[in-house]
Amino acid sequence: MKLIDFNGYEQNDRMYGGLSGNKVGIYFKEENYVLKFPGNLRNKNMKNIQLSYSNSPVCEYLGSHIYQTLGINVHDTLLGMRNGKMVVACKDFLNRGDRLNEFREIKTTFEPQFLDLNGDVTSGNGTDLKETLKLIKEHPLFKNIKNVKERFWDMFVIDAYIGNHDRNNGNWGVIVRLDGTKELAPVYDNGGCLNNKWDDEKMNRALDDEKAFKEQSYDGIICIFTIKDKAINPFHLIQKMEYPDCCAAVKRLTPQIKKSQMAIHSIINNNSILTDTQKKFYCRILDDRLEKVLLPTYKKIIANERCR
Repeated sequence: MKLIDFNGYEQNDRMYGGLSGNKVGIYFKEENYVLKFPGNLRNKNMKNIQLSYSNSPVCEYLGSHIYQTLGINVHDTLLGMRNGKMVVACKDFLNRGDRLNEFREIKTTFEPQFLDLNGDVTSGNGTDLKETLKLIKEHPLFKNIKNVKERFWDMFVIDAYIGNHDRNNGNWGVIVRLDGTKELAPVYDNGGCLNNKWDDEKMNRALDDEKAFKEQSYDGIICIFTIKDKAINPFHLIQKMEYPDCCAAVKRLTPQIKKSQMAIHSIINNNSILTDTQKKFYCRILDDRLEKVLLPTYKKIIANERCR
């Protein structure tokens, strides 16, 4: 694939928030895009890693295209270069006058307020799973917006599949259009997936160690959400089948992931930016999560339904 040269495109007048990396808005092919730069790992005192910058731009591109392949509404992404660095260009899905209400902003407007284990009011950044599900079910903003619950669980399952550990309250939400209509925003901010801070050496060590690979694939993974202040392993939650709406998402998505397996491999293997080690690692870890967790859980869900 050919990287797009984003040098020479003037910065637009739009401001983009978020906590990960620098962002610059540009006007490209008569559309607004935000260019997201990789985070500097050296400044974060990352040990035992040869990368100076994270792979977040290419991981954002890959994760977003996997979402798209699975039929989920996701922001459009392009890969390119600006000022000597690889960037991912994310098409702005807001029109002039639209407003994005992030989930964390919505959470702070909910009554009654959520309390932590000490009885203190939690912030909009709190990621207790019970609070999140209650907010989705009861907040007035969501009453006339379709498929909010389904979107949450679809993201939960696909984020687990691509290894996105950073689906926090600031990177999903609701668009309020200029005319007052409301809709779910496309899935965005997918750069925290596919071990974006790992170099080839670390990937090769995991590929050569079956126990370490299993730990990295699904046994030792945690996500942003918590239950009683304890971080959740999303695969363990999926396997326990305690949440009917999560089971419904697994039932919805697993056949589509299986059907799209070769297309997802092609997205990875046809990307000339990736090293052979990255391609091997990404394909194997995605296959492992499908074959070892999602497909067995899917089969149990179907079997349970037949026994009813």
